[in-house]
Amino acid sequence: MGVQRDTQFSLYKITNMHILFAGEEQSKKFGCTGEFTIESEVKKVVKNCEGVEKEARAKVESAKAKFVGHVEKDVLRKIYGIDTKGLKPGVYAYGVNSLGGKFSLTAECYDLFETDKLLIALPVCSVTSGIEISIKNGEDTVAEIELEFSLGADENSEFYYEGFASEISTLAENWHKKFDPKAMVQAG
Repeated sequence: MGVQRDTQFSLYKITNMHILFAGEEQSKKFGCTGEFTIESEVKKVVKNCEGVEKEARAKVESAKAKFVGHVEKDVLRKIYGIDTKGLKPGVYAYGVNSLGGKFSLTAECYDLFETDKLLIALPVCSVTSGIEISIKNGEDTVAEIELEFSLGADENSEFYYEGFASEISTLAENWHKKFDPKAMVQAG
């Protein structure tokens, strides 16, 4: 018998986010997630009959995500394309020639009861926001970073994948290591 979970599985917490940059073999810990939002952009397609709307559907055209939290320094540099090209050792720069990397993101989501975890994956991401540095002395909490991402469709025309760990146990073991839609989630 499988895990008994709330059938609504109302999302309550997101954690254990990982990032895999294009061309790399092993994902890295992303950071500490405070808030994460995924939003699709749709186009309404309407079927009219004799001038009256008979049917309407939403067709997904694109998607975006927003992260608020803390990011590992080396990961943040790679996301934005902050590098050391042409600079002395230990000096990094960000400017008009900086080009952020493409990457995939994975994370674990829980409901209030934490009876199961929902694994999510965004296979094709790139940053669409620029650097914003804000430092305020005397605060009670450390300022969080906000990042906005464009979500691209993978080779299967998908922006987003999810699965409960209890139902995809063999996939769950490798979900964060190297998420690969073709090898991991596509049926034979």
